[in-house]
Parts: sequence; C-alpha cells; structure tokens
Amino acid sequence: MKSSVRKKDYNLDEELIGKVRRLFNVKTDSEAISKALSKTLEDEEIQRSLEKLLRKGRFRIVYR
Repeated sequence: MKSSVRKKDYNLDEELIGKVRRLFNVKTDSEAISKALSKTLEDEEIQRSLEKLLRKGRFRIVYR
C-alpha cells in the first residue's frame, strides 16, 4: 500500500491520545495516531478473515 503524508488539523481528545502514546510507547501524537489507525485496520482484516473461516465451517464458536 502506497503511503502518503499530508498535514491535517483535527480536534482530538488529548487524554485519549496520551493513553495511545503510552500504549504504543511512542513520542509524538502523530506516531500514536498512525499506530492506532494501522492497528485498527489490522484488527478489521483479522476479524473479516475469521468470519470468512466461520462461514466456511472451518472453525466453530465454543462458549465455556
């Protein structure tokens, strides 16, 4: 995937960004936001793959 960087202005919760910075152990807000967005996309891809496997019957949901 081609990456392009563009300067944007957003109104975001500083406390939330601070939590994400600590979670990913990064120094800048931009790094924190970028990591959070990447992680969200990765999680969505995993979720879609798991749902696809469930539809094919390769896995089953087990509740304990």
